[in-house]
Amino acid sequence: MGWNDHVVYYETKCLKCGAVDDWEYWDEVGQQRYVGRIGEMLGQDATKHGKCPHCGSTEGEVVEDDC
Repeated sequence: MGWNDHVVYYETKCLKCGAVDDWEYWDEVGQQRYVGRIGEMLGQDATKHGKCPHCGSTEGEVVEDDC
């Protein structure tokens, strides 16, 4: 089981800066496993869970497809 089994990406609009991008959403196991030293060694940062990659805000809405 790798780090990518614990993270999903959803296109999300930031309510603070207005940017639309893929946000990382980590499950509980991934957040516990890949935070701190282990995450640093593997180049993963579980602290990015639910944060805008542009401004770091946690206020966002998942963009729904109209299809």
